[in-house]
Amino acid sequence: MNLEKPIKNFMKKNPLLIDLDETLGGVASKMSAQKKDVAIVTDPEGEVRGLVTSHDLFDALRTYVLGKDTLEQVPKEVRELKVITIMKGTYTKEFMEACGLSGSNVCITLGENDSIVNAIRVMAITGIDHILISSEKGITGTLSDDDIIQVFME
Repeated sequence: MNLEKPIKNFMKKNPLLIDLDETLGGVASKMSAQKKDVAIVTDPEGEVRGLVTSHDLFDALRTYVLGKDTLEQVPKEVRELKVITIMKGTYTKEFMEACGLSGSNVCITLGENDSIVNAIRVMAITGIDHILISSEKGITGTLSDDDIIQVFME
């Protein structure tokens, strides 16, 4: 196991980008179709505003889904919630705001050539489970705590 390996060996490439006004139902459909566990939320100017993870979707839906047979039974007003209302927890939102989260200046971003051990440090310090990965081309992927587990399985 080599924790100095670059993030690009383990990150998920071609991230899913969604608009701030995307609905919960819309993002769930897109994440399912593209087999993604995270979506990057951008504003109309293309600036990164945050992330929505599969865990966020679950947290938003679980109180409605309990006792239901299918997602279609979730009330329309819940399926049409805007993702901005569910993206990440309060702590993460406050942390991102304090760091001035915007575009290429996203504070919770690492480069493709940063090491896995550095990603582990960032996740441990911030309490987050997903990091945006960038290169000179912009945001090129995401890295989750689940992706890091791959390192330990080698």
